[in-house]
Amino acid sequence: MKALYMEKRASNVASSPPPSDATNTGFGRYLGVTAISSQLDGKLIGEGEFAYSTLGFAGVTDQQRPMMARMTLRGSWDRVSYGGLHRVLGSGFISTGGATIVHDRDENQIWGEYDFKLFRWRGTFGELRETTSDTNQVNLTRNAAASLNFTRPQWSALFTSGYSTSALGKIQTQESRAFTQGLSLAYRPMSFFSIEPNFSFKHEWDETSGARTETPLGSLALSCTPWTDFQLVSRASYSRSASEDALKELSIFNTASSLNWKIGRAFGADQYLSLQVEYRNQRANPLANNSSANVTSMLQWKVLNF
Repeated sequence: MKALYMEKRASNVASSPPPSDATNTGFGRYLGVTAISSQLDGKLIGEGEFAYSTLGFAGVTDQQRPMMARMTLRGSWDRVSYGGLHRVLGSGFISTGGATIVHDRDENQIWGEYDFKLFRWRGTFGELRETTSDTNQVNLTRNAAASLNFTRPQWSALFTSGYSTSALGKIQTQESRAFTQGLSLAYRPMSFFSIEPNFSFKHEWDETSGARTETPLGSLALSCTPWTDFQLVSRASYSRSASEDALKELSIFNTASSLNWKIGRAFGADQYLSLQVEYRNQRANPLANNSSANVTSMLQWKVLNF
């Protein structure tokens, strides 16, 4: 069994509500508990996780349920790996990585993997059901994907290809389809240094309006571990959506740097101190002045492996 507790503070350079606004706390907490059980010598492993998060810095309304519950079954047999996942997320929940859940959602996924020694092949099928809080409409998304993973001592490459469908509403259904291709690389010229570029391209079309949207994305991550107890990580990404529908045009630039320091052991557990600074600039529909930029800093104290 594992447990994680985290507190977070952030400063935003964008405009913010006045200090008298009680919902603008500038403070958040995260509490998560995970239980794992292994049977049949690893051929069947069960995981259960529950988490409660108020990391959004904007307070939690009566309509929100910032909680997450997950059940996972997975295992491996010779060269075959397999698994399935069911997860429920409430609106207002924010993960430790910063992903925000705007509406209540249910997620289901199954996967299988086979090791050909030269490479690994993996296939997945998933379903996501999201309910909008204001209109109570259901958005159902299904996706299927395949990937090839090549791994060598100094480098690795991951090719992915996926197809997804999305339907919004029950009476007047709005449907869209998308193809996504991706390539992720990792090169380690030295044992303590790695370079990880990533590229992806998404082609989406709306079945209702006929509008097409193309979104290329590029990112780069650098990781350096000059000493055993220190790790420096920097990453940057940029994406730009070009669409026949101007309302779907969007560009996002994101960069972050973090320092992870192992400060020692206490009470039989490894302790880490982590500092991260992140900058994000998002510019939506160019016909409107709705760009936003913010800087977030986070200091974490982690207790692991107890």
